[in-house]
Amino acid sequence: MSFSGQVRLSSSSNVVLSYLDSGPPTSESPYETIILVHGNSFSNSIFKRLLPLSTQYNIRVIAPSRRGFPGSTPFSEEERTFFAKDEGSDDPAVNAHKEAILELRGVEILQFIDGIIQQLGLHPVQDENGGDGKRKGGVALIGWSLGTTFTTAAMANVDSPLVSEEMRDRLGKYLRTHVMLEPSLTSIGLPVPPGLWSPLFDPTIPLVSRGPLFTHLITGYFSYPKDAFAHRNSDAIKTVIAPDISPMPTIYTFTKAEYDEIVIVTPESSVDITYSRVLRRQLRKAYLKACFDEQFRTSPALRNMKSHGAVWEVVGDKTSSLILPTFWEMEDDDEKYGKGEKGKFFRFVVVDGANHFMHWDEPEKTMKVFRDILDAS
Repeated sequence: MSFSGQVRLSSSSNVVLSYLDSGPPTSESPYETIILVHGNSFSNSIFKRLLPLSTQYNIRVIAPSRRGFPGSTPFSEEERTFFAKDEGSDDPAVNAHKEAILELRGVEILQFIDGIIQQLGLHPVQDENGGDGKRKGGVALIGWSLGTTFTTAAMANVDSPLVSEEMRDRLGKYLRTHVMLEPSLTSIGLPVPPGLWSPLFDPTIPLVSRGPLFTHLITGYFSYPKDAFAHRNSDAIKTVIAPDISPMPTIYTFTKAEYDEIVIVTPESSVDITYSRVLRRQLRKAYLKACFDEQFRTSPALRNMKSHGAVWEVVGDKTSSLILPTFWEMEDDDEKYGKGEKGKFFRFVVVDGANHFMHWDEPEKTMKVFRDILDAS
């Protein structure tokens, strides 16, 4: 496992997050930075193919390794035990504890961003002053898959008392946009719909086998009945659980060394499998606050985001059926909270021919998407 460096999250904590870094682009103009937060069962090395494209797109690529993954501080035994508890409790004290757990995860991401800003001397957001009318510099926070739970928790907790005013002010100079790349329904605090199958939630599959089976199926390309995607035919989507033969599922393109570095299904990372289930209510609350609370979006830490509209949601049209319904749900939420106005809170991008691993299989297409989002943000 290779890393570019580590960030200690606070002077009072021994928690560190390791990260991969493309380094600054060679372009003389101010560059933009994307911070990519990885998902369940796959390490930050899944973003490695984006790093060599940094100069071409004038984007610095930084990918932290979350806690429980190689190079970063593992969860304590007490923290891991918490995630094994029953998720259905209505006890206010239990739910307050859960909210505090999610707040800590979000603040950890904010502390990482703040540490990276200071450690690497990133470019802040600069107002539109060039001939192309586009802003320069700043940071786009991008969560992929389960990683969106952490980036959304970060956005929802910029007003946390655990974030100092100095840190909040600094974040406000850099945070430019938030991108949710291929989130699942569970990532935004919703249950898996009836009839939508996942090995992670199938009690007939031994617990030890659920993670490995999930990692194989989620990497596939899925062909849906004609017009099922365009017509939001969820019943047709649910019937597709086996990936296509071609293109080959991403996991089968890994070398042995790449597989060992990328696929992380260990006791340390196992909390990911229960994360969305245990914290469902808290994730839903964080999602609604971060994305649709207009008063909250005036926070000083979000001042370079609020005037440029929306959070972005990006999905591939060949992705897993576990992902597609989220796209529709977020479209509905955008219209609902926008009181009929589409695009008030979210902007949406559908990537033709892409699966859940577009950043590995089609890194140039993915970087072009990120470049376009930054140019429009």
